[in-house]
Order: sequence, then structure tokens, then C-alpha cells
Amino acid sequence: PVPLPDETIAARAAELAKVAEAAVARAGGEKPVYIIGTEVPVPGGALEPLEHTHVTEPADALRTVEVHRKAFSRLGLDGAFDRVVGVVVQPGVEFGNADIVAYATEKATELVTVLERMPQFVFEAHSTDYQPAEALGMLVRDGFAILKVGPWLTFALREALYGLSHIADELAPDPLRETLPAAMERVMLASSGNWQKYYCGTPDEQRLRRHFSFSDRIRYYWLAPEAQRATGAVLAALGDREIPRPLISQYIGHLDVEVGAGRIRPTAHGLLLGSVTRVLNIYRNATNQ
Repeated sequence: PVPLPDETIAARAAELAKVAEAAVARAGGEKPVYIIGTEVPVPGGALEPLEHTHVTEPADALRTVEVHRKAFSRLGLDGAFDRVVGVVVQPGVEFGNADIVAYATEKATELVTVLERMPQFVFEAHSTDYQPAEALGMLVRDGFAILKVGPWLTFALREALYGLSHIADELAPDPLRETLPAAMERVMLASSGNWQKYYCGTPDEQRLRRHFSFSDRIRYYWLAPEAQRATGAVLAALGDREIPRPLISQYIGHLDVEVGAGRIRPTAHGLLLGSVTRVLNIYRNATNQ
């Protein structure tokens, strides 16, 4: 959809801040800090071809700050605006169904220089999922100190769950237990609202994307009762037993090194936690420079 005018976005942000300020005044406690932005992308990854990914123009970043400053001031929120700490911008990173655009510091040089004129702020970078660790580190060093991550975490959970389903078939075979991918396929086909407009292509391409897309629309289905039953059956089959490393290497290979180093317990529960924690640690390392 066509974005709303900057002034409308800023006015709505100021209205939200006014409510937040009033709530804190009633309840007490530490006053909030805020992040503003007019270039917040569509959640869940790009729908358009990734070759069109752009970097925010420096003038647009400055304009975002100015229109928000005026909107806050009109509502008597100058003190609240002093607690705005971040501005959402596009540093040129994005992901789609099967593609990732990695951060290139040279493409964001002009945008980064704007921070010298806005010492109050850092940048927030959206859609940083699946970025190489080195790219996340460069983003932070360049001033994109707040890194937005979402689908990568649930993608990592899905990787581990599907791997455990395969492992359960090897360690505790049961012809009556439906595989987790098969169960999730039924769940998603029965309720297509959360994936259909995101996954175009042939039926085979849509099927692959339902399960394996970086956009990870499957994340909206894990709480469905049938998905919960299928997941529970896999976890019950494995219980608390230690899973042999060769099976971990085969089906959840990205965790094998961590298991070997003793940082992840080789149980179903440990592997699920470890898969998500592995991603969080990448971000922790990038932002703790």
C-alpha cells in the first residue's frame, strides 16, 4: 500500500506518546523512551523483488525527526521528545522468501553521516533477520545500534522442530504418528489467511514456501490446536532422552558444534532452546561491542 504522509504518521506517534506519558504519570515509575520512524517496512520480509531495496535518503531521515518534533511539540510533549532515542531507517538490508540482502557499509555512508547532526539519536534497522554476524557488527558500529529481529527466531524454532520430527522417526518409530511437516501442511491449507498473499508461484513453490520461507509465515500456526497436538506427540516420543550426536548432525546440523562444546543439552527441549538462543547470541555479540 501507499505509505501514509509523514505528518500523519508523526501525529499518530505523538498521540500514542501522549497516552503513554499520561499512563506513567498515573502509575509512576521510570518515564519511557521512544523510537520514531516513517519508513517502517511491512512485517515479515519483502514482497517485492529485492533488487529494489533502497537506503534511506539522509534528507528523509532529517525530515522524519523534524516532523515528529513538531507533532510532539503541538501536544505539549517537548519533554517526551527529549526521550526519543532512535529513528527507524532502511540501511539497505532485507530478506524475502529465499533471498537475503546483506548490509554493505559503503551504501549507507551518506545516511550514517546524518547522525553527526542528530546527536540525540541512534538508528534502528528493521529486517535484519538472517544477516551474517559480520554484517550485524558493522551495522552497530555504523550507528544502527537497535537491530530488529523477528522471523529468524521463529525460523530457528521451526528448523529444530522439523529436525526433531525426523529424529523421532528414527529413535521412536510409530506408523500412527503423523510427521510434523505433514501435520503443519494440513493446518496451513485449512487456514490460508496468514500465508496465501505472501507466497505466490506454482503449487509446488507455495508448498516449499509454506514450510521453509525466510518470511516464516508458518509462525502464525504453531498455537493452532492440531499443531500443538502434533508438536506434543513428537516431544513426547523423544522425552528427556539424550539424542545421539550423529542424528543431531544429520537433522539439526547447525547445533552440532554447540552440542559438542557442551553449550546445548542434546535433548529435545535443550535443542529447541539452543536453536533460538543461537540466533539471540549472534545479536548479543553484535550489540555488545
